[in-house]
Amino acid sequence: MLSTRNNLYENQDLVEGDMLFPAEFANSIRGVAARGSSVPWTKGIVPYEILPGYASTQQAFIIATMQKMERLIAVNNYKCIQFRPRIASDIYYITIVNGQGCASYVGQNTGVTMARTVTLQHPGCIGEAHIMHELLHALGFYHEQSRPDRDDYVRINYANIQYGMINNFDKYTNIAVDTQNTPYDYKSVMHYEKNTFSVNGLPTIESLVSNVSIGQRDNMSLIDIQEVRLFYNCSAIGTTLPPISTTTTSK
Repeated sequence: MLSTRNNLYENQDLVEGDMLFPAEFANSIRGVAARGSSVPWTKGIVPYEILPGYASTQQAFIIATMQKMERLIAVNNYKCIQFRPRIASDIYYITIVNGQGCASYVGQNTGVTMARTVTLQHPGCIGEAHIMHELLHALGFYHEQSRPDRDDYVRINYANIQYGMINNFDKYTNIAVDTQNTPYDYKSVMHYEKNTFSVNGLPTIESLVSNVSIGQRDNMSLIDIQEVRLFYNCSAIGTTLPPISTTTTSK
């Protein structure tokens, strides 16, 4: 039987299980990092609002995870990306909701909707790596196994995939996506787990390298961090990180 964690990422109405798109864009831009200047957030700043529906400790945990991502991605203690509360003058922003499953729009607004919804269901999605996964979608990133070169690194077991879900294992061309010349990352927090969309509990995706696990949900990998820095042209200038808070929060 598939785990609850997998089911939260397997919404049949979403692209690849957890990505939201306006209808006219659903089949256009996908990949590790989408090509096109409209996808990255301007100056790396992502305004957000968290809608009612979370306990105060859950809300604090989401914010703490955002701050951890800022620290991990920072270059020499200078912020590369920044999540901050939405203010009235913000045109584009993300809205975090306690809805069904774990899901997110990808990248900054493309001119269709002003708000980008990030769904983090409780219970199930209020875990550090789950939040990071969806926020990386929001920053403009797609699933690792969608890379054009993925067949050199993983095997897709189509016989084990649920009916109607094979399209979620598509790979995309270099015209549509940009790998940013980074190596294939088995350890990416954006990689499918081995049983994702399995009809029989058997692996749907396997590494071609022995003794390599895929689909970890512990933390961003070093290559995940490198890709964000490349995508947002990070440098050691800009806003410095604040001191790390000693306050702890619980989920």
